[in-house]
Amino acid sequence: MAIDYARLSVFTIISVMLLSVQIPIVASDSVDSQVQTYSVSGGRSILIEEYTATWCPSCAEIDPYLMEFAYAHGSRIAMVAYHPSDDVDAFQPLAAQNRIDRLLITHPEIGSTPTFIVESGNLRIGPDSWPDVNSDILNEEVKRQTYTQLKLDLQQYNDTWTATAKVVDNGSINSGQLTIMIVQHEKIVPEGFDNPGGDTRDRVLTAIAECDISSSTITSEINLLSAETTSCVDDFSVTFSPENDVFSVLLIHEPTTSQLENGSSGTFGIVEFKSKAYPVTQSNVDNSLLVFAFIFIGCGLIYNLRRKK
Repeated sequence: MAIDYARLSVFTIISVMLLSVQIPIVASDSVDSQVQTYSVSGGRSILIEEYTATWCPSCAEIDPYLMEFAYAHGSRIAMVAYHPSDDVDAFQPLAAQNRIDRLLITHPEIGSTPTFIVESGNLRIGPDSWPDVNSDILNEEVKRQTYTQLKLDLQQYNDTWTATAKVVDNGSINSGQLTIMIVQHEKIVPEGFDNPGGDTRDRVLTAIAECDISSSTITSEINLLSAETTSCVDDFSVTFSPENDVFSVLLIHEPTTSQLENGSSGTFGIVEFKSKAYPVTQSNVDNSLLVFAFIFIGCGLIYNLRRKK
C-alpha cells in the first residue's frame, strides 16, 4: 500500500509540473466577451532613453543587443528609443520629437547617435559607452530608495487597447506629471530610406500623453485614439491601436517641463507593461523541453518504484 501511495504522489507531482509550464505569464479574463484585461504595478524601474536614427550604422548594429538587454533585465529597467524629425530618419514620430525637445532642456548638447541617458544623467555616446551605461544603472538603483508606486490597468478589445494609470498611494503626490508612452517593438523600417540594419527596429516611441498632476490637465496627446482624465493620479487613460502585437506601455511619474527648467531631473517612478515576453519562440521551445524533462523524470521514478515492489 505504501508503494501505491508513492505512485499516486509521483503522478500528482508530474501532473502539477505539466500544468505549471502551460500557465501564461500575463493573466487575462473576460475572454468570452472578447475583452481581455491586464494589470501591472511597481515603480522602481530605471529609465534609459536612447537618441537614435534608422540611418545610423552603429545604432542598427547595437539595436538587437539592446532589445535582449531590456527584456533580460525585466522590471529593473525601462528602455525607450527616440527617433528625430530630421527629414532623414524613416520613422520621425512626433511623440519622439516631443521627448527630444524635453531632453534639450537638460542636455542642450545632444545630437550624436546613438546617445544613452540614464535618469537624466550624463550623455553616454556610442556603443563603446555601454559599460558607462551599466555603471549608471547600478548607481541609480542604489539611489532609488523611495519611488512613486504606480499601477497600470489595460483593457484589450480586438485591436484597440485602453491603458489607465493610477498612483497607488496618492496622498502626498501633488506635483509633477504622469506620462504614458506607447513603445513599439519590431517596428518595420519602410522602403526607400537609408537603412544599414535589419528590417525592424526595437523600443520605438510612437505615441505619448502627459498629464499635469497639479491641474489634472492633459498637456500633450500625440498619435493616440484618445486621452482623458478627471484626476491624473486616479484615472488618466489613453486609447490606442498598436502597429503589431509586440509593444510596451510605460507609465512614468516625472517632473513637468517647468520643473525641469528650474533644476529638477530624473524620474520619481516607472512601471512598464510588455505585451509579450521575449523571445516568444524561445519560450515555446523551453516549455517543450521542460515537458519532456518532467516526463522522463516521472518515468524514472515509476520504474524505480516497480523494481522495489
